[in-house]
Amino acid sequence: MSTYPREPTGWVETTPDGRRLVIRRTFRAPIDDVWASLTEPERFARWYGDMDGEAGPGRTVMVTMTAEEGAVPEPARIVECEPPNSFVVELGDPDSAWHLSVNLAEADGVTTMTFVHTLGDDIDVTDVGPGWEFYADRLAASRDGDEMPDWDAEGYQAALERHYRAG
Repeated sequence: MSTYPREPTGWVETTPDGRRLVIRRTFRAPIDDVWASLTEPERFARWYGDMDGEAGPGRTVMVTMTAEEGAVPEPARIVECEPPNSFVVELGDPDSAWHLSVNLAEADGVTTMTFVHTLGDDIDVTDVGPGWEFYADRLAASRDGDEMPDWDAEGYQAALERHYRAG
C-alpha cells in the first residue's frame, strides 16, 4: 500500500525578483547521504532519472526522466554547486530553461531540503507544483525503501492539484 501523496509541502512566495515555488522536505539522514541521493547518478536514477555526463559547475549533463513515458534527454546546466549544501541548475533548453535550486541543512541528524523553482510569468503553479511534489515523494520513497508513488493512482494528482489551487 502506497503512502503517497504525502502531505504537500510547497507554497508560492513573491520576492522582488518574482514568484518562486518552494518545496521543503525533511529526511532522517545526514546531509552527505541526502546530497548523494540528489547528485550521484546511480542514486539520482532511483527517483528522478538517468544522468549522462560529467557534473560540475559550468558543465551540462543530460537528464532523462524515468517516470515520464516517452521522456527525452534534457540538458541540465549546473550553474553553482557547493557540496553538500547547495546547487543551482537550469533545466531544459537555454531559451526556456527552468531555474531550480536545492539547499540542504542538517541539524541533529535530520536534513532539510529546500527546493526552489523560479516561476516565470508564463508558468502556472498548478501545472508544475504537483509534479515537483511527485518527485519529492519519489525521492522520499527511494530513501525510505518504500513503493514508488504512482501518478496515475486514483486521487494522487487531484490531491496535489487541490493544494496548489487553494494557494
